[in-house]
Amino acid sequence: MPTSLRPTISRVLSPSSLTLGVAALQQTMAMFAGLVMVPLIIARGIGVSAEDSTQLVGIAILVSGLTTFLQVSRWGVLGSGYLLVMGSSSLFIAPSIMAGKAGGLALVCGMTLAMAPVEALLSPAARVLKRLAPPLVIGVIVILLACSIVPVSIQQFMGGFNAGDDLASWRMLAVGSFTVVCTFLANACPWGIVRVGSVIVGLLAGSALAALFGMGDISHLSEAAWLALPQPGWTGLAFSLDFALPFAMLYVISAIETFGDIHAIAVVSGEKMSAVENRRLSGGLMADAVGSALAGLFGTVANTSFSGNIAIAELSGVTSRKVGVIVAALLIVLSFFPKLAAALTIMPAPVLGGSMLVAVAILLSVGLRILFSGQPSHGELMVAGMALAIGLGVQSSPAIATHAPAWLAPLLRSSICMGTLVAIVGNTCRRWSKA
Repeated sequence: MPTSLRPTISRVLSPSSLTLGVAALQQTMAMFAGLVMVPLIIARGIGVSAEDSTQLVGIAILVSGLTTFLQVSRWGVLGSGYLLVMGSSSLFIAPSIMAGKAGGLALVCGMTLAMAPVEALLSPAARVLKRLAPPLVIGVIVILLACSIVPVSIQQFMGGFNAGDDLASWRMLAVGSFTVVCTFLANACPWGIVRVGSVIVGLLAGSALAALFGMGDISHLSEAAWLALPQPGWTGLAFSLDFALPFAMLYVISAIETFGDIHAIAVVSGEKMSAVENRRLSGGLMADAVGSALAGLFGTVANTSFSGNIAIAELSGVTSRKVGVIVAALLIVLSFFPKLAAALTIMPAPVLGGSMLVAVAILLSVGLRILFSGQPSHGELMVAGMALAIGLGVQSSPAIATHAPAWLAPLLRSSICMGTLVAIVGNTCRRWSKA
């Protein structure tokens, strides 16, 4: 991996105030589109009014800020103390839309709140999972986390889901490619502040080229209000046993994702895998669970850690949790000012896609570094290869769960869950056979 992309301990531990601010703005810009996209997709899938959609998004931004603060701050049993940015979880899109069609937003939020304790109950088991998950397994999880972002990244890179006949046109590909090139060139710049803000440089350069090509629609920016007060609890709450198992299974998958994210950000921060404390693991999972519970209680969709932002931290070299505190404050402020929030969502799709592909590449490099940190044997590499094959196979062929029971289908369709399961079982069997 190029040295310009590797954080040094001095940069990680003692960034200046300007560096912290640039890194926090970069983290916020990189995750914001994904944060608002999930509640918007769910709102449109259910068919709620524009006013309700706006409220759903506003609460999602507020809860993401609150949960990010809990995650980075380590309050009692809450939080990992690492730079993990929290946001709306795309895992819950399908069950949330089904619940919404059956009982409206009250049922969506009620199920989000009622089943969040599933992940909280898994929090004490983090130490058990850690014993079952050597670098081989963690590396597989992080690689699959990166690969899970690839489909939407490529779609955005080509122009997005609403590109029509302009999908994958030379203009779209040129803007996306220009964003990628500018990001990496900025990261190789000798000026430290430019390296730290390389993602911002790429986004601004790509947006400028897109504007020259006539891309971008800013009409909805004028329609957004300057000030709006979120109304926690606005949806009411409802519950149905019919949706208990799907939501519970997805909270299990969310816990596995967060478990992998905690190890990934620890490695990016310069720590050894063996140095990750059980307290940090359990606290991270607990913060994830509390964040989703707050989401349901306040009136929005479930939260989880954003894997792509770990790659942004790797690219900038700044992993101070102070960055997370600033991100949390920015998100809370944005939840009260819809016009400012809307300004972060108007970047053209290929610009966002180019930035996401950079994040995928960096996150893959982190996963590979973890995988090979334990100097795996031929047998271990075979296990990792099979786990990745199964995980990527499930991702590309979700029809594998066509005839599965409703409670099992979410697990079978999850590349991360299936890949993790194969890696743990395969590695455990390999060690038993040698004993």
